[in-house]
Amino acid sequence: MKTKTLILSVLFLASLAFVTSSCKKRKLNRDTTSEQDDAMARSMFEDMHKTVDDEAGQQSKLKEGRMVEAFKVAGNCATVTLTPFDSITFPKTLTIDFGHTNCKGNDGKERRGIIVVTITGKYRDPGTVITIKPDNYYINDNKVEGTKVVTNNGRNNAGNLTYSIEVDGKITTPDNKVIEWKSSRTREWIEGESTTFWTNGISGITDDAYLITGTGNGVNRDGRKFTVTITTPLRVQFCGYKIEITKGVLELQPEDLKKRVVDFGNGDCDNQATATIGKKTYTFNLK
Repeated sequence: MKTKTLILSVLFLASLAFVTSSCKKRKLNRDTTSEQDDAMARSMFEDMHKTVDDEAGQQSKLKEGRMVEAFKVAGNCATVTLTPFDSITFPKTLTIDFGHTNCKGNDGKERRGIIVVTITGKYRDPGTVITIKPDNYYINDNKVEGTKVVTNNGRNNAGNLTYSIEVDGKITTPDNKVIEWKSSRTREWIEGESTTFWTNGISGITDDAYLITGTGNGVNRDGRKFTVTITTPLRVQFCGYKIEITKGVLELQPEDLKKRVVDFGNGDCDNQATATIGKKTYTFNLK
């Protein structure tokens, strides 16, 4: 009798553990942390990239130690230094300094710290390599670390400039959660290349749009690894003063969980995406 009771107890505990594990797995399969962290990291490195794009593209308009006209998206926050200060000597170092305290840009984002950029040639020249490194740099109190390398690959068959982009980065949130993020992507400049702040004012910046393809991987804030593959090119554009992904599809595979299909919509500036996990679809906000 004791043996039978012991066997039943063991079977009951095993069944309970199985049920608990299954419930936990179902809950995790509904979790969108990896999708949100991937979107957050991508957005922050894209934000930093756009800031550099506008400064690198306007090198000749800079005066030593400051900007002639403030970068209007980031606001009147940054002091920009270009050395050596001429039009023919490369490589150059571009330093974008937002200071030690938060400064709110016209896009509503708070920034502080420094972005250091090494430029091997003119921004639109094929073969130019731009290396971007944040130095104690924060966006909305999220610390951005790592390296972003942008290489100009020249024009594609459609006549658009294309760039290969390699990122090895890390985001530390205000509550000290860490997101690790790497990506290998191609960026096609599909709209706004012919206009600048100097030719069209603020609309010369906010009319830019890009298509992004490629892959990535990372570790979310809960320590779960994930991989990412873009299956339909992501459209990146300005929505007001903010940079958003408004269209495209990617597949995200968290470790030991179901694949997520993330759809950014049909081009609307709604700051949202959906994640389809199995037969369920969830909507989440992009950060």
